[in-house]
Amino acid sequence: MMPPSGSSELQCILRILNADILSDIIELLYEVQLLVPFSETCKMIRQACKPCLFRKARISTSRDLFTGVLFSFTTNIWLYVRHLTVRGYWLRIWYEGPLDLGDLPLADFLARMPHLQTIVVDEANSMGGPGIPWDGLAALLSPPQLREFDLRITPNRGTPKPPDITFTIAPLTKLSFSIWDYRDHPRARIGETSLMKYAINAAAPSLEHLSIPLDVSPLAEMAVSCWPRLQVLELKGDRGTEPFLAIIDVLSRMPHLRHLTILRAQRDDSPAHVLWSNACTKRFPCPQLETMCLSHLDPADELFSHLPPTLRQLSLRCWPRHYLHQHRHDRRAMTRLEWQSQIRTASEVYFALRRCSNVALESLEIEYEEDDHESVLLRNISEMFPHLRVLTIYRYRRPDSPSVKADDIAQALSQLRTLRILRLHADLAEAPHPLADFMLGSPPLIFPEHEEALRDFVHVLAKGLSSEIRFISVLLRERWTNLWLPFRITRNLEGSISEISRDTDLVSVGGYSLYDDPSPKTVEQMPLPDELDLFEF
Repeated sequence: MMPPSGSSELQCILRILNADILSDIIELLYEVQLLVPFSETCKMIRQACKPCLFRKARISTSRDLFTGVLFSFTTNIWLYVRHLTVRGYWLRIWYEGPLDLGDLPLADFLARMPHLQTIVVDEANSMGGPGIPWDGLAALLSPPQLREFDLRITPNRGTPKPPDITFTIAPLTKLSFSIWDYRDHPRARIGETSLMKYAINAAAPSLEHLSIPLDVSPLAEMAVSCWPRLQVLELKGDRGTEPFLAIIDVLSRMPHLRHLTILRAQRDDSPAHVLWSNACTKRFPCPQLETMCLSHLDPADELFSHLPPTLRQLSLRCWPRHYLHQHRHDRRAMTRLEWQSQIRTASEVYFALRRCSNVALESLEIEYEEDDHESVLLRNISEMFPHLRVLTIYRYRRPDSPSVKADDIAQALSQLRTLRILRLHADLAEAPHPLADFMLGSPPLIFPEHEEALRDFVHVLAKGLSSEIRFISVLLRERWTNLWLPFRITRNLEGSISEISRDTDLVSVGGYSLYDDPSPKTVEQMPLPDELDLFEF
């Protein structure tokens, strides 16, 4: 039996522990949220726990920063902070514009954190504020010990970097700038573009991970910069009607890239996304590329004929998802942003994929609308990619077409002998409208009943697929949430299915989140009356 906390016997035991063992104990207690009582055992243990207790800190701009309270603390906890979150609006309530730091010693404060590695700058909500002032950005980006910077609030939108504000950006290994995908105001902003140009020019030599909006990506500058260490590149957003610089010109500067994501919204007046330039060499410029996620591509793009043999994960999808164009309440946001969904047919996806058969894919995601050659696409996946372990399909019916039968899907995919995870959105005709429970007279159990129908659909799929299958997930759209429902397939010693059960304890399956792309509406926004069209229910 363990001695009681605080006893001399326990303190004696802890004092003779190897430092590495004690560190492991501290980490385990931190994970199960029991570190605080353990840290009260004695002064020695308290000191040993401090790096873990105070590794993360959060400060509020309104409560801590602009009041000056933050700089009046006499404490040494900042010596242990590795991850700092700065949250809130950078303005006073009675002042509409961004509030400069003035004489507030934020830069000096950050310099006193010797172990600071990550800064996250967030605002109060995703709907947008006035932005962060340039002197604030200068202070946050300057600590020389900083390695990761995650910006979730826009810079001062209408103002480029003033000439009198100069600062040296830390040698970042990760730079992330994320904005709400469906924001109400025009997407391109002077301040955002100015920051990206300045930051990328300075940080390109050290960056290993770059994730920024496509709207404000300085592609021309990126194409002439050197990226000797970059391994992850993520670009997502809207370029308007601007001609899309051949991304190969950018990738040619990134010899060690391993993960590539380019999700560009489609407009009626924008050309198809052709990423391979006619002037390209015959070899793909990133010989170590492992994963690639692309949206709205031209099936005839020569990129598909030049993929590197190292590629293991490929996603050919719509962005935003095509299902966000199917109902009026989502479609309003798409219309406001002038985005269209020019979804590819099954035949077009097959035309692209059959030129990728030289790569040994382990994970494939496709999004398409059915046509008369859909069975050809599905049946040939096993021949093109015989080592596939994860398959994600977003399949949409043609107008007025009936729902696909689970037997037909299972039969078409039955030759995928190594498949372990299938994620399928079948666009079933009987699926309820995502906002069905807002309609008067709707059955109170409409979504639970649909879940049961999906369960039956999964049972039929599982019986027709390979014996290696372990999970089948189906997509449920309910209100603002697009959630994958995972069903675990359990087999007996003979390999026969013994149980198919919905696993409610998981947050991901095979590294894939159960949450799909967000809808334009959020939980704070109730649907308007004109968004609840009777003919859609």
